[in-house]
Amino acid sequence: MAKHFKQIIRCPVCLKDLEEPVQLKCGCVCCLQCLNSLQKEPDGEGLLCGFCSVVSQKDDIKPHYKLRALPIIKELEPKLKSILTMNPRMRKFQVDMTLDVDTASNYLIISEDLRSLRSGDVNQNRKEQAERFDAALCVLGAPRFTSGRHYWEVDVGTSQVWDVRVCKESVNRQGKIVLSSEHGFLTVGCRKGKIFAASTMPMTRLWVCSPLHRVGIFLDVGMRSVSFYNVSDGCHIYTFSKIPVCEPWRPFFAHKRGTQDDQSILSICSVINPASGSAPVSFGKS
Repeated sequence: MAKHFKQIIRCPVCLKDLEEPVQLKCGCVCCLQCLNSLQKEPDGEGLLCGFCSVVSQKDDIKPHYKLRALPIIKELEPKLKSILTMNPRMRKFQVDMTLDVDTASNYLIISEDLRSLRSGDVNQNRKEQAERFDAALCVLGAPRFTSGRHYWEVDVGTSQVWDVRVCKESVNRQGKIVLSSEHGFLTVGCRKGKIFAASTMPMTRLWVCSPLHRVGIFLDVGMRSVSFYNVSDGCHIYTFSKIPVCEPWRPFFAHKRGTQDDQSILSICSVINPASGSAPVSFGKS
């Protein structure tokens, strides 16, 4: 976890501790002096973000005063280590979860056991209904959650583009959707296999130290929070707090192939005896 924490306060440009941190238009943060290392836009004075290529003009770049308190925060690292790690006792709240095919995009292939998904090219010709995502490559999980504490794990494998977590029952499912907390989606996602972000407004870039192959999600409706962990090393990645509890929450999954030949899948990890094996995953038509 200590290594993970250092990654959080490290400049993504020079890979050293942040000095005089500034924030770009897209929300990315780097050292003031590292602005000189960013590429300039063609025929202009704007700077291109090294991660998303959003152009920041001079007036868009602001000092990040909160991060200037980092030297104080680093002194608290030993205490943070005990807080920002996954508590093994969360697993006693693990729920038996499946994918709700009635909500699945017609271009998502769902396994026969309703625990795995991947995107495909062929329309699955499922029944048209209001609860189905008709354009976005998304699907919801079951059951719904209105109270209590719940934990589940998702194996993202080698997937390059994915989003997991929870969303409100009432989220829009028609046409193009915006994965943001303002629209009821509390997600953590990956792009290009290495860029991680939380669906806040503006987007929060996340630093994941160890390879992220399996993610743990802990929803505590009573405490109004949902937290995200890297199961491989137990590191905490992000927490949404003060979430509304006026309607049910649904597990949420999205997947997109990185290339045409990409056969990666997302899988809900079963609640099974550790000594027993898991059944092979089989898919329908692709």
